[in-house]
Amino acid sequence: MRRVLPGPASPAWVAAETLGSAVTALVGLLFVARIIGPQAAGTGAIAASVFLTVDFPIAALFGDSLLQRRGLEERHRSSALWATMGAAAVGMLVLWLGAPLIARATGAPVTGMIRAMALLLPFSAAAGMLSALVLKERRYRLLASRVLLCQPLAVGTGVLAALGGAGAWSMAAQQAAATLSVFLLLALRSGWRPQRLFQRAALAELWPVAGPQILALLVFNGRYRIFIVGLGMLVAETVVAVTHIAFRLLDVAMAVVTGAASRLAMPRLAALQNDRAALAEAYGDLAQLQALIGLPIAAGLAITAPRLIEILMGGPWIGAAEPARLVALAAIPGFLVGPAPALWLALGRTRMNLLMQLVAFTLPLVGLLVLRPQDAAAAAICWVLGSLAVPPLQLLVTLRALHRSPAWLAQRLLAPLLGTLVMGVVSAWAARELAAQAAVPALIGTALAGAIAYAAVVAPALGFRWPRALQEA
Repeated sequence: MRRVLPGPASPAWVAAETLGSAVTALVGLLFVARIIGPQAAGTGAIAASVFLTVDFPIAALFGDSLLQRRGLEERHRSSALWATMGAAAVGMLVLWLGAPLIARATGAPVTGMIRAMALLLPFSAAAGMLSALVLKERRYRLLASRVLLCQPLAVGTGVLAALGGAGAWSMAAQQAAATLSVFLLLALRSGWRPQRLFQRAALAELWPVAGPQILALLVFNGRYRIFIVGLGMLVAETVVAVTHIAFRLLDVAMAVVTGAASRLAMPRLAALQNDRAALAEAYGDLAQLQALIGLPIAAGLAITAPRLIEILMGGPWIGAAEPARLVALAAIPGFLVGPAPALWLALGRTRMNLLMQLVAFTLPLVGLLVLRPQDAAAAAICWVLGSLAVPPLQLLVTLRALHRSPAWLAQRLLAPLLGTLVMGVVSAWAARELAAQAAVPALIGTALAGAIAYAAVVAPALGFRWPRALQEA
């Protein structure tokens, strides 16, 4: 059996991880939400958003700086772990004390759920750092195991809790199962054990990269969570639930692209940080791969969103179709830039990531304050303000850092752009022709027509070869 499976460092495991994560996250989200209903799903979404806003930056506190650093020593690893655990303890206290305030501000009964999930922070923090060390070694098979083994367990836990009448608490149960199972897997399989070693000097060496990067990740992860909490202060919980479902459907699909690009780009670009010519070529290949996967997914979701929502969620959730369409269309420009966050990490210029995320964070909140949306479609308009503003800025500074022209990048993006354009025309035509058909055959027919059109354009343009970014054993 070992001879049949790809090697531990094969990019095939990146595809398995990202696709598996998308499928299990989608199944878990849809099944639990359908069972517990919009109101309970909205309550659970608020509690989960608050927890993840605190959890994500703690779990990633020193991970990227360890990944980027050349000449990594044990004093860096152990000191970073103990500092991360200290941050987790502070996070637990913040969530515990802040839970009643969030409950009063949103009018949702989330105090108990937030406090219960706060207990997961130390396990998530340790798992996050272990994941970074495993990624640095390009052990993609172990990273994929987190999804292929742990996510089905978490989804099953959430579904069983929902069927048992747990309501909004089902989402907390699913989060707990995911966090604890991933921690146990990495603790047993990573092969690294921390020492009783803590050096402030070691942390000081990591901080110039870790500081801005963790703030960028905090803003990146927190902008959606804070947006949902802010929206919950303006609208009813059912509107929050519909908005959350629309955004999460897109997030799950886009994670296939962003997850794969990040897994492949971070260790590869970090290893080439001292060779600018090779770094630029690798970036161009990765940008092409990201566009090849991301553009057709975003365009396809924009075309098929109404049918997809109808099939997956049913009548009570049909309001999620239009916001899903808007968010999908707004995601397209982001796939034309390439994995810019990984580039800034490799160059040690993580302040650039922070700057871009601050722009993406601020504009949707300004939109909430100015437009004060009352439905999910209006909320989506507020959200996409950040998605549309960042790509042009990112493109300008990225090409300048790589000393490359727009024509250089356009040459690599020509095949996916042309393929997506043809796919969009064919898919839109198929959707109109199949409008009178039942939802399932109409969706299948539309997707199949678009996929055939996309492959017919892209395959000859690439010379019937795999993208160069995947041609690595």
